[in-house]
Amino acid sequence: MRVSPRRIARRLRAARVRAAAPEPTRGEPGQRPPGRRGTPRQAEPVTTHIGRFFDEAVDRTRGAMRPAGIDPDYDLAYEHFDLAHFLLQARHLIEADGVDPLAVFLRNGPRARASPEINFDMTAYVERHPERAEGDRSPYLAWLEHGRSAGELADPAPGLEGMAGVLGLTPAALAAELAATRTDLEQRLLTGTLGEMLADAAEVEPLIGEAWPEIVRPLLPPLDRPVTVAQITALHAAQEAAGFRRARLVLVLTEPRWGGGRRAEGHIAHAVTRAHLAPEDVVVVYTETGGSAPPGRFPDGVREVDLAAALVGLEPEPAQRVLVELVRSFRSDAVVNVNSRLLYDAMATYGRALAASERIFMMLFCNERLALGNWVGLPLRFVYRCFDLVEGVLTDSDYLAGWLRDRHQLDPGVGGDRLHVLRAPVDATIPLADPPPRAAGRRPQVFWAGRFDRQKRLDLVLEIAELMPDVDVRVWGEAVLNRSVSRPVPPNVTLEGSYGHLSELRLSDADAWLYTAAWDGVPSQLLEVGMTGIPLVGSLVGGTGEVLGPDDGWPVTDLDDPGAYVAALRDVLADPATSRAKGVALRERLLRTRTEEAYAEHLVGLLLDGPARDEGGTS
Repeated sequence: MRVSPRRIARRLRAARVRAAAPEPTRGEPGQRPPGRRGTPRQAEPVTTHIGRFFDEAVDRTRGAMRPAGIDPDYDLAYEHFDLAHFLLQARHLIEADGVDPLAVFLRNGPRARASPEINFDMTAYVERHPERAEGDRSPYLAWLEHGRSAGELADPAPGLEGMAGVLGLTPAALAAELAATRTDLEQRLLTGTLGEMLADAAEVEPLIGEAWPEIVRPLLPPLDRPVTVAQITALHAAQEAAGFRRARLVLVLTEPRWGGGRRAEGHIAHAVTRAHLAPEDVVVVYTETGGSAPPGRFPDGVREVDLAAALVGLEPEPAQRVLVELVRSFRSDAVVNVNSRLLYDAMATYGRALAASERIFMMLFCNERLALGNWVGLPLRFVYRCFDLVEGVLTDSDYLAGWLRDRHQLDPGVGGDRLHVLRAPVDATIPLADPPPRAAGRRPQVFWAGRFDRQKRLDLVLEIAELMPDVDVRVWGEAVLNRSVSRPVPPNVTLEGSYGHLSELRLSDADAWLYTAAWDGVPSQLLEVGMTGIPLVGSLVGGTGEVLGPDDGWPVTDLDDPGAYVAALRDVLADPATSRAKGVALRERLLRTRTEEAYAEHLVGLLLDGPARDEGGTS
């Protein structure tokens, strides 16, 4: 008798399946114990829109399944086992003569990949309840016997627990909704009009018939992919932190920055809430490092959103999309990016779409210099990329504004009118410090504060201290980026730790304040110290010259020469009365030129006098 090649191939596949399946031991599911015949199972023939060949295969395979009454575990699973559903996943079993699919599934235990019914997923169940994977018995049996009634979830939807909170449901309630939807969809495809339409389409284009296996794993948005669920839960967490209310001004920051004082973001928030916005109208979003700002940074009532914590685990591109949707959801009058790298990166993909609905401003300070001497930084990297997408570029110094104009040829009429200098106001409530006592034998005190990094140049401070052994140098700050003090600390230097606000220091001990940055904008520290009357000796670099002047300060031009700083400090210490008078003169100049009123008027005109927003609805 001639056997067709197709029949031979089918028998070879069946043999491979039988060989791959573990050999059952006595009493295991899939083996009929000797002497027990069981009761034949009755089942109606299957008729689906998949077609006659599949339906016949289901009926033929069902005939190879074990009779009832032989194995209680097998019988329990059989009551819920969806054979058509299973064979659409394990199509290699369709032509495997004499193989019992349910027996194969039960023997595979927690390793089973094809699901026995549309609302049970072995991997998801074992991940939620790893104790069910212990032993050789199939976790599916444990779920049917006890787990399902106890509320154990086996639903295949990713992130179900997190999404349940977003939708205001319990995980069990959401799983029930998903199960009902999947079951209905599967039946509509197998036997309803929807499946009939798919079958008709497959007659025209046979490749459409390859989509039938997908009906056993339908994707139900938004629980279709883990990344989608993570994005939605992150967005929901951020909006929950913001009280599900819109905002008039959104400040996007990398992190709550070190140190006391208002800093640029604090000045902006205080300015717009002086007479124009309620504090609750301002939202601050942290994108890279979470936490909250020090007390006093923002007016009471400003909402802070730790988006960084919500984004943990997300890759950069999905995280960018969350930030963009969050910003758009606030429907604000203005968005100010204060050093958020995530928002800058998002502008590459979403910039034009975001700019179509949002008025975005870049708040820039200064570039950074690396150890080899080359420059990096947000002004250097992102102004060219983003300039046409933003409403304006804000800087803290005339120095940086001039650098940007020169580098990018920003003359009026070609973008120069979108470049604005925000001269940070001084805090008029900071009192003059009392002059230090002039007791006999008292050692002069020089104060210094800053990060222990390359920019602030602690190494230079230690060199200066070595050249002034008769002076005590008191240092406040902390190491960043895993850096620490890289050289021996002279005996006349005291490392005081960090402080939260300038008011925590005993300023009446200070004979001079030393500032040694290698590059900078207009540092908040100089503005604060300038209000105390303490004589200021500092490096003339970047925007520091907009605070330090030769008439009321001691600017140092030779940045790398410790002797230049020593000479300036000796000048201060040689005539305390004259030095203090110059320090008081600096305070008076700052009070005249850097007022909160002028800053607020300028800022509000830029941020809040743009196109009106629709006041209806909520975010």
